[in-house]
Amino acid sequence: MNVLTTGAPGRLPRGPHRLSRDEVTTSQRERLCIAALEAIAELGYGPTTLADIVGRAKVARRTFYTLFDSKEECFTAAFDLAVEVVARELDRVVAESGARAFCDLVRTTLIAYLDFLVAEPAAARALHIETLAAGPGLIAHRAKMHRLFAYRMLAAARIGVRNGELAAVPDLRLVDVLIGGIDDRVRAVLIESGPQALPELADPLNRAALALLGSGA
Repeated sequence: MNVLTTGAPGRLPRGPHRLSRDEVTTSQRERLCIAALEAIAELGYGPTTLADIVGRAKVARRTFYTLFDSKEECFTAAFDLAVEVVARELDRVVAESGARAFCDLVRTTLIAYLDFLVAEPAAARALHIETLAAGPGLIAHRAKMHRLFAYRMLAAARIGVRNGELAAVPDLRLVDVLIGGIDDRVRAVLIESGPQALPELADPLNRAALALLGSGA
């Protein structure tokens, strides 16, 4: 799938080109974000240097400082980019699946997310591991990712209520428990076995989601 790193903007051509200033800036920013994800996934947040990021992005150090004040700010932007791409990918997969029932929506969403992480191992480490090493600056951004999944689960639950599959929309606190559990299990598998083992989580996470959200499955 590789919707994040594959097809990322390459180095800008030398000499005259027809790109606008905004297009150049966007390309440079995206390359730096993707380079930060890849470098931090490989080296760890702490050991990664600015030189590691600009070298991978093929962007000058002075250009980096016109876009970001620090490694942390660049990684924060990279994290937000990964979350944005995840959201778009989940929307695409769910729409193409034609899923309408609550159980199908939950299963499709979980499988799509795990597939994304397998295809994008750098983003997987950034979203679930390296943010913990990046310090308090990423706390709000981790919460943003959790809210993204919580809202999706609640939206699926509301469909389940309308379809008669659920008696009521589940307590948001239970949804928070579910999202925290998914985060914990994904992180554990990434650390212990690597991203290729993530699809094995699909069945237990799906059963846990249905049990917590009250489908009776």
